[in-house]
Amino acid sequence: MNKRERLEKIKEILKKRNISSQKELMEALKEEGFYVVQATLSRDLKELGVIRQSSDLGKRYIVPENTINVSSLKDLFHRVVVNIDFAENLILVKTLPGNAQAVAFLLDNYLNSYDYFVGSVAGDDTILIVLRSKDKTQEALERLEELRK
Repeated sequence: MNKRERLEKIKEILKKRNISSQKELMEALKEEGFYVVQATLSRDLKELGVIRQSSDLGKRYIVPENTINVSSLKDLFHRVVVNIDFAENLILVKTLPGNAQAVAFLLDNYLNSYDYFVGSVAGDDTILIVLRSKDKTQEALERLEELRK
């Protein structure tokens, strides 16, 4: 089972159950067939933006809802992206002036769940997307082209 599947399972467990400790979450993951050590779980929780919140039942972990929806990203992408190019494991997205940072913010949230996505850097009208390897460049390009439709 890969990292993306594990992250999805963590979100699912936290939405369905009141989990108050990492140990409790590790046990819930184990019941689902995911074996992780505490250090990995801690990194996963940080990556997902999980927070501990007080509730009527005491403290519990929650996953903040992602307020970015794909239709908003598609709309912005369609309106402001003028070109997409690549070299090896790098993708360059050109936007209309003044739009790159907004697009990059949305892209970071959209692509964050994919193992091959490292991150992005944005200027005024240019976004540089870094992938872990050139093997996933075509897949990432296809995802970006889908957003332009």
